[in-house]
Amino acid sequence: MRVATWNVNSVRARVEHLEHFLNENDIDVVLLQELKCVSEAFPREYFEDIGYNCLVYGQKSYNGVAILSRYSIECLKIGNEIFKDDLQARYIEALVNGYVVASVYVPNGQDTSAPAYEYKLSFLKILANHIKDISQGEKFIIGGDFNIARTDADVYNPKAWQGKVCCTKRERELFEDLINLGLRDVMLEFAKSENGPIYTWWDYRHFAFRKNYGLRLDYILTTSNIEVQNCFIDRCTRAKERPSDHAPVIVDVK
Repeated sequence: MRVATWNVNSVRARVEHLEHFLNENDIDVVLLQELKCVSEAFPREYFEDIGYNCLVYGQKSYNGVAILSRYSIECLKIGNEIFKDDLQARYIEALVNGYVVASVYVPNGQDTSAPAYEYKLSFLKILANHIKDISQGEKFIIGGDFNIARTDADVYNPKAWQGKVCCTKRERELFEDLINLGLRDVMLEFAKSENGPIYTWWDYRHFAFRKNYGLRLDYILTTSNIEVQNCFIDRCTRAKERPSDHAPVIVDVK
């Protein structure tokens, strides 16, 4: 089964990009983030017509996550069932082809002095508490935009990013807490790049993509009871005209 994660940065603006990505890469399941539309406005019929079932948790103008699958989808959890009283649409979880799969959009945090940063830390703690039981026995795959560069090796200029949101010690420690629940960062094992370090996000400004001034913010994490055959980053989708600022990550599992 081929699974992908992609922060699409407005699904309605990139319907054709998404269709081409699914077809060109023969994707079975895609985990989407940053839909920027309510569930009712998601182009569901468009993707159903090309063979995908859709599970959507949207939000007007911001956030939003979805799972598209060639297999049937059984919804297990929607964000505010876990993140109590949280109106931001950032998490969706389903049973697909014998796997529990989840799409997550971790808050950016804005700035270490902002309330949004504490919200991000709280979100990560609640997420870890939720998945600790799932990761003990289930075949579990979680993919998404975690808005964290795991180490300095995941940042094009660690000195410039030191102490900034996405690279702070507290964020990285909480990310490691997730990994330590029995999850694998499969990109580290499989993904290779002819252009140097592995990144998944590049700023729209300053020719960052052309210069490969990026960060690794998007991940697919799996439990150890899943056989991973390959994992790679689709830079071609990021190179298209009017792209998302994130590249999809693709993993083959058995």
